[in-house]
Amino acid sequence: MKKAYPRKENLGWVSSMRNQPIFLVLSKMLGIYVAVNLIFSVIYFNFRILRSSTPFFDYVYFSFVTSLSIGYGDLVPVTNLGKFLVILQSCTTALYFALMISVLSIKLLYPRNLIRFTEKIIYNAETDTLIFRVINTNKEPLINPEIRISVSEHNCGDSIPSIYCMAADNNITYLGKLDFSYTFKNTFENLNVYEESQKAAEFNSQNTELESRFRIHISLTGSYGMHQNATYKKYYAGDIICGRQFMPITYSRDVYIKKEITYSKIQNFWEDFEVVVK
Repeated sequence: MKKAYPRKENLGWVSSMRNQPIFLVLSKMLGIYVAVNLIFSVIYFNFRILRSSTPFFDYVYFSFVTSLSIGYGDLVPVTNLGKFLVILQSCTTALYFALMISVLSIKLLYPRNLIRFTEKIIYNAETDTLIFRVINTNKEPLINPEIRISVSEHNCGDSIPSIYCMAADNNITYLGKLDFSYTFKNTFENLNVYEESQKAAEFNSQNTELESRFRIHISLTGSYGMHQNATYKKYYAGDIICGRQFMPITYSRDVYIKKEITYSKIQNFWEDFEVVVK
């Protein structure tokens, strides 16, 4: 009997909206709202639902007043079709207002992803360890942070890859004011992570139909006080490079004094964040 797996729901728009600046979200929502009202204004004007001598701007005014449920009563539809269109616009804008409230709730209660991982993982052959770098871009500290690391071994076809839960090294290296690196052992039981990544990379370069299931899954959880934070990062075979460590970033005195850091305003910050010491 063939198994029926649950369908994966696509909620990509939620994450996309959550990670956008609030002014951009408000601009988009306002733009859509204005566009909807203008469309109804044109429809009203084409069907002449108001008095025959009414100018177009009054149709625009009537459309916005209808969408906001103000009901001044100075302009009213004079045809049955007009009354139907008014009902349709009222229902449409009511649903849109509900959607706007839900989007703003997402922005306020579930703010954008404030934890950033490096795009690469370092393999240090001297210590036989793997290193990744993390930075908290929120001005509030992350309370009780917890790292979970798991590795899916290289496997393809019908074979099911084993998943190993790795133990993170307690020796955290601080590389700046709020960024640090985590180190975990490359060899775990009978698994050599770096060798698995090399096998997976070679397989992927020679095969165009199947892809290796090798993955390094890293999740970071914690709390900012008002809300919980859960961040997830997935690394592939090509994301592991050889090196010693990530380059520490030297902050100016002004940066240390400020309560909040805008990293994009620090020259070459994100480029230096990814630099590996060979």
